Amino acid sequence: MASKYEMISELYRRTGAGASGSPEAWQAFLSSACRNYKCRFDEQMLIYAQRPDATAVLEIEKWNEKFHRYVRRGSKGIAVFAAADNNKTRLKYYFDASDTEPSYRGGMPVPIWQMSERYEASVIERLSDRFGSAGRKALDDALTDTAKTAVEDNLPDYLGQLADVVEGSYLEAFDEENIGEKYRRLVTNSVNFMLFRRCGLPTDGTFEREDFADIVNFNTPETLTSVGIATSDIAESVLREISLTIRDVQIAEKTENNNARTFAENPQPVYAISESNHSPAERSSQNERNSFWRSTGE
Repeated sequence: MASKYEMISELYRRTGAGASGSPEAWQAFLSSACRNYKCRFDEQMLIYAQRPDATAVLEIEKWNEKFHRYVRRGSKGIAVFAAADNNKTRLKYYFDASDTEPSYRGGMPVPIWQMSERYEASVIERLSDRFGSAGRKALDDALTDTAKTAVEDNLPDYLGQLADVVEGSYLEAFDEENIGEKYRRLVTNSVNFMLFRRCGLPTDGTFEREDFADIVNFNTPETLTSVGIATSDIAESVLREISLTIRDVQIAEKTENNNARTFAENPQPVYAISESNHSPAERSSQNERNSFWRSTGE
């Protein structure tokens, strides 16, 4: 009888083969992966296989300790590959946010961010600062430019690894230049698709089937892993910046609202308000809150 690890390994193999079988299947995988962009590619593939609707996953200990939330009895874990322990292969289990409830200590809300118009200007500015998508006024244009720039800047790190695993795949039919162009185009479109989906922008009419047609050439586990890791890593680097920007805006809005309420309840003459109107202790407390949001931000 096959072990649990062997069964999950086979599930991973079959799911990968299915995801690379057509442009539509690859887009379905990307739609799931963008919600758990902090996970590794292999984890994203297994999450897609077992819980494609998962929105935020963690191990049960982290739900307990970090968010003071417990996993409901009977919830089924999502099996993923864990780091080898003394050269022994093993699995670990994730649970989705929807499987959890606040504990008796008062559970924290899960900070799953959603794009809103009030964040867009700040997000566009940050993407311009980090990735050079300057001059863009619309979020969709900024995301597309950012995807292209991020892929161009990082793809050489991954392209060299692809050359070593082409044997046995449909990519063998193409020369080195064509392989590189197919890889670049597929990763760029895949990263851009993940950004659009995670930010809630429409993908119908923006992306065409042809944009992902090359996925069928990455028909071995090794070549699929090569394109999957590059897509996952690069998309994560952009989505983390978007996440941090949204948290910064939320913190600034909350601080402004708190200050407005305090001023309304305790009006002071204008001349009594100094430029440094926070004590060192208050500034330290604010820094701790900022650090919390950055460390827990989805």
